[in-house]
Amino acid sequence: MKPRKMKGAFLKLLIVLIIGGSVSTNMVGQKYAKNQFTVYSYVVNIDETVKSELSRFESSIKFKPHDKQEKTQAMLIHSLYNFTTQILSDSLSIFFLPPNSLGSKIKYSDYGYADITIQKAARLADTKYFLKILAYIENDQYDEKNNKLPESSFKPRIRLTITIYSREGFIPLQTVNSNVTTKQPVKLTSNFLAGMNFVDESIVKQPNTETLADLYIRAILEAYSEIKYKK
Repeated sequence: MKPRKMKGAFLKLLIVLIIGGSVSTNMVGQKYAKNQFTVYSYVVNIDETVKSELSRFESSIKFKPHDKQEKTQAMLIHSLYNFTTQILSDSLSIFFLPPNSLGSKIKYSDYGYADITIQKAARLADTKYFLKILAYIENDQYDEKNNKLPESSFKPRIRLTITIYSREGFIPLQTVNSNVTTKQPVKLTSNFLAGMNFVDESIVKQPNTETLADLYIRAILEAYSEIKYKK
């Protein structure tokens, strides 16, 4: 079962991004445009609080796990990969090879993603550029004023690092970071998962609420902004 593409409100957001991103093509993005990328390392660390809280809604996740996979983790991991590669593809006019494009000479994670060194990736793939994605999905224990929140609070945070290499060298061309959290603790319902991959499409975002998909997009856009402006 393949993750579905973002649609609806997310696509509208992407259209705005792409229009604004036309400037980037004349800046940093120019050297990336029309080139293929290989994601040679994709690692997502999910803390136990996030797993526990979101696993309450596993019945809404339409994913059939196998081997060592877990439904909630699969939804989180696949969604982040899909959102990240789609936003970067559309905004930078680049192309990503499939996650298994490095072939059978490497061992993939339980969820089907590579995590090898750039040196090995450059030997195995013929793309001009390579991408490393490292993410942490965790429960933020502090409010905006850095005051400790009650232990029962759920305030998701995403920390994302994207590193870009060329095949000509092993010094990163760019390393960008983002760090986003929900504006306030979340009162969890299944609607918090609206828009994520594998989540039942009958689950929709409620007015004036922030979803996990919103948080994903904010994290990716913040990282993209650094790619666009940071040399």
